[in-house]
Amino acid sequence: MLRTKFALFPTSKGWFAQDLINLDEEKTAFENISCTSLQDKMTILNLLGMLGLSYDKAQQKVANLSGGERVRLSLAKVLLADANLLILDEPTNFLDMAAIEALETFLKEYEGSVLLVSHDQQFVETSVHSQWEIVQACLVKKS
Repeated sequence: MLRTKFALFPTSKGWFAQDLINLDEEKTAFENISCTSLQDKMTILNLLGMLGLSYDKAQQKVANLSGGERVRLSLAKVLLADANLLILDEPTNFLDMAAIEALETFLKEYEGSVLLVSHDQQFVETSVHSQWEIVQACLVKKS
């Protein structure tokens, strides 16, 4: 019964996982995003910049980026994927404060739904409108 109800609301998902499987190492950082996003070039470059990837880094192949830069790119790719549901698993790992603040701003303005897993309670509290927790195998709204 529940499955049928969810089927009435088609969902486009953006999934951020720490394994970075959504990146093609042979493409540039910019190409990785532009091939899956309807956003224009400036929007893509602006978000990359906010997350700490410069224009020069956006033009480099993913294979030449550091691990931290790949995390930022993977996160940007998910955020710009034109999804109405974002699933974010520990998105603040490997991000500096400026990138975390940019992510907080993005999520506050995001109009879709977000499923966020994080140990960073301050980040969660400043980024989402309502919080739910799993307590003793039950989903409970946090007050």
